[in-house]
Amino acid sequence: MPKVSIIIPFNNVETYIRECLDSVLSQTLDDIEIILVNDASSDKSREIAQEYIEKDSRIKIIDLKERKGQGYARNRAIEIAQGEYIGFVDSDDKIEPDMFFELYNKAKENDNDIVICQAREYDDINAKFILSGYYSLKELEKMSNKVFSAKDIKDVILKLNVVLWNKIYKREYLLKTGEKFPEGFIYEDLPFFFATFLPAERIQIVWKNLYIYRINRKNSTMVQFNKKILDRPYMVSLTYEKLKQFDFLSDMTDKIKGWIIDDLFHRYSLLQENYQKEYFFLMKKIFQNLDINDSDDIKWKKVYYFEGYKLVVNNNFEDFNQKVFNLYTDIHIIEDKILSKVYNRLETDSLINDIYLEINTIYNYISNNIEKNSEILTKKFDNELNYIAENNTKLKLEIQESQTKAKEELKNVYEEISFNQEKLLEILNLNLKNTKDDIENELHQNINDIKLLGQEKTDDLYSQINNSKEELYKKTTDDYKSLTNIIEAKINSIKNETELENKNLSDGIYKEINNIKNESDNNIKKLDKEINSNKEEIKTILENKIKEIEKNFEEKLSLQKSEYENKIKELNSKIEYLSKSPIKRYMENLKNKNA
Repeated sequence: MPKVSIIIPFNNVETYIRECLDSVLSQTLDDIEIILVNDASSDKSREIAQEYIEKDSRIKIIDLKERKGQGYARNRAIEIAQGEYIGFVDSDDKIEPDMFFELYNKAKENDNDIVICQAREYDDINAKFILSGYYSLKELEKMSNKVFSAKDIKDVILKLNVVLWNKIYKREYLLKTGEKFPEGFIYEDLPFFFATFLPAERIQIVWKNLYIYRINRKNSTMVQFNKKILDRPYMVSLTYEKLKQFDFLSDMTDKIKGWIIDDLFHRYSLLQENYQKEYFFLMKKIFQNLDINDSDDIKWKKVYYFEGYKLVVNNNFEDFNQKVFNLYTDIHIIEDKILSKVYNRLETDSLINDIYLEINTIYNYISNNIEKNSEILTKKFDNELNYIAENNTKLKLEIQESQTKAKEELKNVYEEISFNQEKLLEILNLNLKNTKDDIENELHQNINDIKLLGQEKTDDLYSQINNSKEELYKKTTDDYKSLTNIIEAKINSIKNETELENKNLSDGIYKEINNIKNESDNNIKKLDKEINSNKEEIKTILENKIKEIEKNFEEKLSLQKSEYENKIKELNSKIEYLSKSPIKRYMENLKNKNA
């Protein structure tokens, strides 16, 4: 029985299949079985595969007459696999020479059901390696050297990558689950991963980048995913049904629904226009089946795309499409400025990664071979010393000096590499701190500017309102005084004229004068009352207007502040993630090991 069966489906990959097969056949674990599945290739892939079949008896092949997809191909290969464990490799990728040696030894060490390794990406267009956080397994750090089950990590289960090729499965365990890949779909690994991972009781991790995943190549399944993007809702729906079967996830129902909303709504934004309408109705049907009864519950406010959920279930396609367009336009305007700094940081990280990988390659080579080389040198020198000792003591001393010098040179190289690693760590920490400080300072400055501008606008508004109040009060008072003076002057004038003309006016004339005076007094009182009434009414209107303006301003200021605080939290999360990058962790572990 082979120790590992390696399954490799392929279709029209003549450019990459040689590199893939060379890496598999170069494995330090010799006892392997390689099962190729030709998914009706029309290029030279099948001819190239035949060359390798004729050279190595460990290779088997299944030829499919018509295109069936990776799910069907993998199912057929599992049916004939004889290995103690089963692994998968994509035909356009490649693997490190010790990948299956490391995974198999870890599996046998604790009789594990599944063993996982880290992976790195290779950019085919730019011809460079990339350390990806998605394949770093950072969510599982707390399980570093432990044997664990899916129940032990259920809080991060939805954050794990679902790829097959960085894992090996015990064949006996895989057959016991009875799980098959959905056939005729892409994204077939999504339901398969959860259906096989969640029941596993014994899982372990090899903390090494052993798989090389090729990105940015032409004609790959993922590059052309729009052709079968409608498969995604079906696979997500199937995955949801499988997740509901596990009782230990019962308290995560809301998180699972949120994960489904995020996944489907996010992918809608990546769709070509001619697929959007059909995808919308599939997505809407799934959302309606989630049974979210209380959409106002505070827990749903934490789901990043929950606004998308409401847009889907509450709108027809045309309205939904327009609202999504407006939503993304607003978001992108805000994010562009902030993300530009993040992208600059990622470019810097990429350059540092390249330097680190080069240094690390040299270090690994020396680390892996220093003991072996030392034994060879020692044995060689000992043989020579025994021969020369019989003839010349002087030559023996010279050889001893050469041996000491060679060991000293190896030690110097080792120390130089350690120094370079420490220097690189300082550069990484300095760049991370500077970038974090720049982003935080800019965001705080933006918030302060908004607050200052808002305060200035408030002060101006208060000033204008107070000025208007004073002017109105002054005008009303002046009008009142002017009218009073006119009436009093008229009365005095009439009184004086009457006294000068005739001091002995008749009672009738005097009574008439008093009537005129009383009428004038009544008019004055009436006017004064109207003026006071108008003053109170104007005062009330102004006070209400001020309160309304203050309330609107406070609400807008609070909303703006909340938005910026959320952006700060998001950036702090990204910065925290960058500060725990796989490079830094690996270098610290390496440094501790050397120490």
